[in-house]
Amino acid sequence: MKHPMAARLATLAVTALAGVAVAHSDSAARVVPRQDKLSIGVEAEQLGRNRVKVTITGKKFTPEGPVFITTTSLPGTATELDLGRIVADKDGKIAFKKDDLECSTPVQEDAARPVFVTITDSTTNRKARQRVEGAAWLCR
Repeated sequence: MKHPMAARLATLAVTALAGVAVAHSDSAARVVPRQDKLSIGVEAEQLGRNRVKVTITGKKFTPEGPVFITTTSLPGTATELDLGRIVADKDGKIAFKKDDLECSTPVQEDAARPVFVTITDSTTNRKARQRVEGAAWLCR
């Protein structure tokens, strides 16, 4: 008589453990991996008369993933500037340089406005934003 009861308890124990294992694996599948905050550096400087150079570096992007670079409106303008699309390297780092941009305003007061550069990792839709001084776009 003791054996049938032991068999029932063993069956219940196995069923309970199987339920716990399924619940655990289901919750583990729903956990989103932690994404590190993007790290960027942006510099804008004048290159001689009426030319602007922008240099951007960054890390923690999706390896070999597309990255989009835009700015808020430049001093003296009302439109955003699309600097284009680049691809992060195999380590998730980016490096971008553009030295053929034109100045956007001859008005000193306009150049006091900051410009915000936004870099978007299009794979994850994570964004990083950095402020740069608008004086680089002042026409001299």
